[in-house]
Amino acid sequence: MIEALAGSAVWAVPARCGPHAETADAAALTWVEATGLCETTEESLGLARIRPGLLASWCHPRADAADCALVARWMAWLFLLDDRIDESDLGRDADRLDHYLTDPLGVAVGGRTASSPVGRALAEIIDRASQGMSDSWQLRFRRHIADYLSACVWQAAHRQANQTPSPDTFPVRRREFGAIIPSFDLVERTESGCLPPSLYHSRPYQDVLIAAANLVCWTNDLMTVEKEAAQGDPHNLVLVTAHHRGLDRNTAARIVAEACEDSLLTHERARHDLASLTRTRDAPPRLRQHADHCADALIEWARGHLEWGLRTPRYDNPSVPSPAEAS
Repeated sequence: MIEALAGSAVWAVPARCGPHAETADAAALTWVEATGLCETTEESLGLARIRPGLLASWCHPRADAADCALVARWMAWLFLLDDRIDESDLGRDADRLDHYLTDPLGVAVGGRTASSPVGRALAEIIDRASQGMSDSWQLRFRRHIADYLSACVWQAAHRQANQTPSPDTFPVRRREFGAIIPSFDLVERTESGCLPPSLYHSRPYQDVLIAAANLVCWTNDLMTVEKEAAQGDPHNLVLVTAHHRGLDRNTAARIVAEACEDSLLTHERARHDLASLTRTRDAPPRLRQHADHCADALIEWARGHLEWGLRTPRYDNPSVPSPAEAS
């Protein structure tokens, strides 16, 4: 139902694919084989088709080859785990999934030595991503990964009980089980450094972060709603909106498209508030520039994800509308 975005300002957000997509794809595929992360040939072939390196390049167009390959490994890890959960009974048995995720969750919080391919691969990602980053950033990244894993169990519990999530709690959980926030942590790595906690946790930057994360989630839900409806999975804002408001799916999709517009406006306002904050605090010019750059990179990440999503067989989109066609 991506056509609900026809005429949307989202198409005016810059989108550019970086130069390292093919090498990042190759690095990710070699890595998943070396770690034993793929359990079947079908998983390997599926990962090759959806191209985690291409997604990394769209979302981090300025990343160097090494960082693009790192992000591609993270994307590959997420794809394999998400599909393993979503495409099997594992994602509909919260107790079983909680047990399955004990190892990677222990790795994320730092109190467990990995004992499974999923856990060992995650440990390697965290180790590589943490090189050169501050202790504060490393702890934050770990915590956000833990939030993602816990939200997967929450999602499984709702599927198991055949419950449609509440519209009040769904946006927060959607960002968590979508792994958007830990993925956004990697923006600081590819954009040349950590933000100090005083800026990262400030209201303007958090507003920028959440607005961009919502844009990722809601455009994703517009692209995947038919697939998820066919699977009987209500964890999609279009389906949540239709269910709780008693609307048909097309009307609900238009409401979600409006939420995308609201996210863009919120990001723009927060972007200006962030610039005002750094000026008021008399932050050094280099830090002010870096904060502005990260804020812009987050919305570009959302736009890059949309470009990849329109092309990937993962979402089975029949065509790729250009911005002109979409408007």
